[in-house]
Amino acid sequence: MHDGNVVTTERIVVGVDDHDASDRAVDWVAVRRVIPGSTVEIVTVSNGYGGDVTGLDDRLRRAADRVTAAHPRIDVTTATLFGAPDRMLVETAATADLLVVGSRRQHRVRTALDGWMPERVPTIATGPTVVVPEDWRPTNGDVLLGVDDENGDSALRFAGAQAVRDHRRISLVRAWKAPVPARVGGLSVLEDPRLLEEHARSVLVDAERLLHIRFPGLQHRPVLEEGDPAEVLERHAADASLIVLGRHHRSTLGGLFFGSTAHDLITRSRTPVCVAPLRTPTLDGR
Repeated sequence: MHDGNVVTTERIVVGVDDHDASDRAVDWVAVRRVIPGSTVEIVTVSNGYGGDVTGLDDRLRRAADRVTAAHPRIDVTTATLFGAPDRMLVETAATADLLVVGSRRQHRVRTALDGWMPERVPTIATGPTVVVPEDWRPTNGDVLLGVDDENGDSALRFAGAQAVRDHRRISLVRAWKAPVPARVGGLSVLEDPRLLEEHARSVLVDAERLLHIRFPGLQHRPVLEEGDPAEVLERHAADASLIVLGRHHRSTLGGLFFGSTAHDLITRSRTPVCVAPLRTPTLDGR
């Protein structure tokens, strides 16, 4: 995507499986504004251990029909791949602008047994990945950007571009937590809640400045609130259209992703979550 308030064409990859949750991923792309000339690739992955291939073919065909009906001036293709679902999806979307998958967050065990773990995909993807929960319903609310100390330009770029694309306001949400005093001794100077709040405020102001540079005139709302980041974002996401978070690591284990804000929101929130790596590579390597 380019900087500024110009909406450009995209290459979007949508991962589907044989469960209804993936239909929500297709629905999310169908209701999103997609510029003519864009391409949407709807992909399913078989692990090679059998299964209802005919059913998957039917689901691919229905998904393609749904996206084509919503966006008749874009190119829609389908493909069946073989291998580990997460790796194959990430490889297919390596040069895409966006990867979209569904999440059966209310059926975690069944999802794990199928090897289709949507929270694992954003930890290894090279570009922005949107995870759409099975109980998602479209809203006209804000795009929420979770702002932290190392948010990364790619998360702000995607959130701003999404807000411009769908004519939304963007909310910049910065959460901070006051430390809990130990039983012995008090808080250190560096743990002073006033200093922590002031630091959080300065980070939020910096994010606002960058937003003004990247997206001049885009309507936005700054939010500074004490609390756990996932809980703060979840409260403000009740009527939001999308939550966008930056990612600071490349691997699930190395990044402790299963204890992160992104994981908490993917498994708890009814709002789609986009995870964007710190840097989004482009075809020319810049």
